Amino acid sequence: MAILHAGIATFLRAPHVPPERAALEEAGATAAVLGLPFDSTTVTRPGASHGPRAIRDASSHFAFGENYHYDYEVTYSEHISLVDCGDVDPVAGNAARTFERTAAALDEIYAAGCFPILLGGDHATTIPGAAALARHTSGRMGFVMFDTHLDTAPEIDGEQLGHCSPVARTLELPNVDGANVVIIGAHGAANPRLEQEAAAEHGVTVFTIRDLERLGIDEVANRALEIATAGTESTYLSVDIDVLDGAFAWGTCGPEIGGMTGRELVRGLEIVAQGPIGAADCVEVAPFLDHSGNTARVGARVVVDILALRALRLQRVAQLAEASA
Repeated sequence: MAILHAGIATFLRAPHVPPERAALEEAGATAAVLGLPFDSTTVTRPGASHGPRAIRDASSHFAFGENYHYDYEVTYSEHISLVDCGDVDPVAGNAARTFERTAAALDEIYAAGCFPILLGGDHATTIPGAAALARHTSGRMGFVMFDTHLDTAPEIDGEQLGHCSPVARTLELPNVDGANVVIIGAHGAANPRLEQEAAAEHGVTVFTIRDLERLGIDEVANRALEIATAGTESTYLSVDIDVLDGAFAWGTCGPEIGGMTGRELVRGLEIVAQGPIGAADCVEVAPFLDHSGNTARVGARVVVDILALRALRLQRVAQLAEASA
């Protein structure tokens, strides 16, 4: 076996293809990783702008030639043709222009028929990510977010494009209803009353850590998927790495004790990511705040699992089509 961390770091050693429709179609891509190295909206502990590069580097740990996932017994390269579109070139200190560039790249990825996975960056990454899926969804869109924080702030000091507001901006999209928006893992002392009230006002379903303890991750994840997909065409999946207890992932903007365990997140993704997910992101990995590299590796595993579970869904759809033919 070759040294896993040798060579240029793309996600899972996937070929680099620019986010341009013609290039993606020529490459035969069906899934594309896109980095957004931007954390200018962070209110504390910056560093997530280095997340995409760290996650890519950490993904080499999983870059075996066959791309086989033991847990799900699926070779995801048989069902997904993955490319890495590199990073959006952000405009320092300007979220609006940065998100315009992100939107342009995502529109090209969708035009080529690819499933996009965004690597953040702070959680404002989800604002252009969810908006892009909504634009390319003819019906209603659902939304599931794993996060310690509610992120429903209408604004922060007058700024609406921030990492405390991705759910607020998603709720404003014309084909999103709060009845299809779910947050999993909220807890702790950093969720303002205003954000709790905003979630309630819009009918957002919030499963707290206490709900996880009471109901179990299987029940919570199944309910979340049912809520997000009720009457919707596609669902956006966002994973903020700070949903994990700080013992599992300390290299992030707003770590908390008492969060989800690694096993709970893996199981929650196993259920949710097998649903009709149209796009996903993994955000808030700040590698300089965790010199062990563990948080970046956890982020890479999250993305690998999302890809494997999409492959599993595609495999089962193909099997059902073959059986009914």
